[in-house]
Amino acid sequence: MAAPSVAKVDGKHMGKQSTFHPGAAPYGNFINYYTFNPPIRRLQFIPTDVLDRILDAKVANHDAVATVLDVGCNTGDLTIALYEHLLKGGVPEVVKQTSEHACEETSSEKPPEEGHQVDADDSGKIKPDQCDCVNNSHETKCEGKVSGSKQLFMLACDIDQVLIQRATEANPYPDNIMFQAIDIMDSTSSNKVFANFLDAHHASHIFDLTTCFSITMWIHLHQGDSGLLTFLEQVSKRTRYLIIEPQPWKCYKSAVRRVKKLGQPMQWQSLSELQIREDVVEQIVKHLVTECNMEIVQRLGETDWERQLLFLRNSMNTV
Repeated sequence: MAAPSVAKVDGKHMGKQSTFHPGAAPYGNFINYYTFNPPIRRLQFIPTDVLDRILDAKVANHDAVATVLDVGCNTGDLTIALYEHLLKGGVPEVVKQTSEHACEETSSEKPPEEGHQVDADDSGKIKPDQCDCVNNSHETKCEGKVSGSKQLFMLACDIDQVLIQRATEANPYPDNIMFQAIDIMDSTSSNKVFANFLDAHHASHIFDLTTCFSITMWIHLHQGDSGLLTFLEQVSKRTRYLIIEPQPWKCYKSAVRRVKKLGQPMQWQSLSELQIREDVVEQIVKHLVTECNMEIVQRLGETDWERQLLFLRNSMNTV
C-alpha cells in the first residue's frame, strides 16, 4: 500500500516516474501490488459483523450512515473488496445485489514478499482476483444502501496520483466510494478533504472506521519516529474504529535490501536513525492504547507475511 509522506527529492515528490522502479517503490506504491498480495489475504480475517458493530450504536441514535476511510489505498482493489465485504458479509440483507460469485484460493504456498514482482499469468498461482468479493470486471455490484435505510460511504486516499487515477477509472461504485490523492501527514489539506467528505454524506465529524493496511513502515521510514507516532494520533482522532496492519521490523530490513539489490538510491532515512526498531509493532500498539485512547477489540489474525491485523475502538468516540 502506498503510504503518505511529505519527503521530496530535488523539490519533487519521490514517486515521480523519472526515478521510479517497480520493485523499489519509495512509498510502498507498487504498481502491481495486488498481484502478489490479493485482497482476500486481508479480508479473510475481517469479521463478517464489523458493519453491524459499527452501526449498532449509531442506529440507536438515529444515525444510519456509515463512513470508512482507507489510508494508502494503492489502486483501490482492497478498498472495493472491503466495501463489498462489509455490505455482503456485515449485514444479512443487501438491497440490490445482481449476482454472486466466488473464486478459490489457488495457492497454498506463502506469497512472495512485498515488492517482489510476480507475473500472475506465468505463476498460475497468485492472481489479482483471488478474492470472493471482487474481480477484475467487477461484474458483481452492491449498492451502498443496506438493511433498510443504512448506508455506507468510503473515502480512499493515497499520495500517488497515478494510482488514484487508476483506482478512480476502475471504480464500480462512484456514488459510494471516492478516491482522492492526498498526503495524510499534511493535516491542513487532509482535514479539509475529510470534512468535506463527511459533510457531503451528512455524517458526523469523524469516520466510523479507518483502515491502515501495511502503511506504517513507509510513514516511519520517511517521517521518523515522531512522524509515525503523530500519524497514529491523527488517525485515532478521526475515527471510532480502526483496523491496522503494522509492518514488523523485518519488513524494514527487506525494503532496504530490495532497494540496494536494484541499485536504487535510498530515498528515506537510514534505519540507524530510528529508535523504534525491533519491537515496532508492540510500540505502535502501546502508543495507540496509552496515548490515543484506543482499546483493542480483537486481534484478527496474522497474514502469510506474518503481519498482525488489529481491530481497535476509540474509547472517546464511541458514537
